[in-house]
Amino acid sequence: MPGLLASWFWCCRLMSFLLVGCGQMDISSRNSGIDSTDPNWNLFLHQLQTENQRQKFTEQVQTLTGRCWDVCFSDYRPPSKLDGKTQNCINNCVNRMIDASNFMVEHLQKMSTTEIS
Repeated sequence: MPGLLASWFWCCRLMSFLLVGCGQMDISSRNSGIDSTDPNWNLFLHQLQTENQRQKFTEQVQTLTGRCWDVCFSDYRPPSKLDGKTQNCINNCVNRMIDASNFMVEHLQKMSTTEIS
């Protein structure tokens, strides 16, 4: 059960990172010639934004998996059972990657607001 709880925590943390760190694509502001009151258009935009977020999430999961796999499995073969040491390595790796990405996003946002001022 502790492994399941750790996986759940990791997924929640990754989701919050992706929703905040990667940002959301705002398509509606780019389409000035289209009637934004049309419910079909709004539904299409919502579906497109949802798919974009899903794609970003999948890309981030693949990136984190690849990087942490290389760090935690030095011989590129997982053991038959995930021991505590390897589980801690994976958790720490993912957490550090998320922390580093959040730091970079915050830093870039501060730089862009400073340049605008």
